[in-house]
Amino acid sequence: MLGKQAIKQLRRGSAQAKPPAPKTLMQPAPKAPLLQKPRLRQLLQLALPFVGIFVALALHQLLPNVYPANYSPRYWAPILLICTAIYALCYLLACALVPLRRRLLRLSWLLAAVFLLLEIYDIATLKTGTLKLPFIPSPDKVIEQFVVNFPQILQAASASLQLLATGFIIGLMLGLVSGVLCGCSRIANYWISPLLKIAGPVPGLVWLPIFVVGFSSSRIGSIAALVIAVWFPITLMLSNAIKNTDLEYIEHAQTLGASRLYIVFHVMLPAAVPALANALFMALAGSFGALSAAELAGVKSGLALAVKQMGTIANFGVVFAYVIAMIFIFSTLTALMFAVRNWLLRWQKGLVRW
Repeated sequence: MLGKQAIKQLRRGSAQAKPPAPKTLMQPAPKAPLLQKPRLRQLLQLALPFVGIFVALALHQLLPNVYPANYSPRYWAPILLICTAIYALCYLLACALVPLRRRLLRLSWLLAAVFLLLEIYDIATLKTGTLKLPFIPSPDKVIEQFVVNFPQILQAASASLQLLATGFIIGLMLGLVSGVLCGCSRIANYWISPLLKIAGPVPGLVWLPIFVVGFSSSRIGSIAALVIAVWFPITLMLSNAIKNTDLEYIEHAQTLGASRLYIVFHVMLPAAVPALANALFMALAGSFGALSAAELAGVKSGLALAVKQMGTIANFGVVFAYVIAMIFIFSTLTALMFAVRNWLLRWQKGLVRW
């Protein structure tokens, strides 16, 4: 019995004498709380856009309208009030939601500056006449033309998006196929690489007249120019990423008995996803320029074509409205593409965010 008790005491002592387990270096970071009460400094910084809006509204209402004569603005003041209501809702939500608060804190100074700059633009046009019509319309006239011509703007935007989607999808599919072939097959790389080096660096604007003349219609030629603009960066970056796949991954897969096709789709392509995401951004940016050039080369409808037509008759209020629509569409598509990219590559550290 004494021996058993001694053994138990020794076990208890050794258990108590064990040092605590060392903390691992790769511990997950604690999650930030979703709901948290804001500090006074944060509330004051969040209110900066209100200051910009109220200053712009006060100057717009108090300063007299000088140019053009007998013009009464109808849209700029209501737009400022709508922006106030929208930001008030965001302000209330940001007081409770931490992620939204962080985003608005980063944008607070920028939003305030934007409203002040727009009011300076309003003063330079409507209030003083420093910037003359018809070349520089006031913000109120731009908004007026946007409202009046909204059906035409919507129709032109729909035509541009259809043309962009057709060329982008075809170029993306061809780029994926040729990129995989160039990266995995020496024979395919031998035949595709010269075409990539000759045709790829040339902008789609240069190929556009040839495509328009060579194909049966200007629309098909415009789609071909868009395809080239998308195909080149996808093929180039995807093939290089596949060629630079870590050989250890390939050797491990081969050791486990994986076939060549399995290695391509389950080892090489996943390793090339970051490069493919960057290629998509380059392809999307190149397709915007090719789209604008294509619409000027004979396509019957589109935003860039409408800008050209309205510019020839000096209707610059409508030109500004179409340009704003183009900026909104292109920036929205880019933001959506980066949102998908950031979600797919959320495991990457140090990723450049949009």
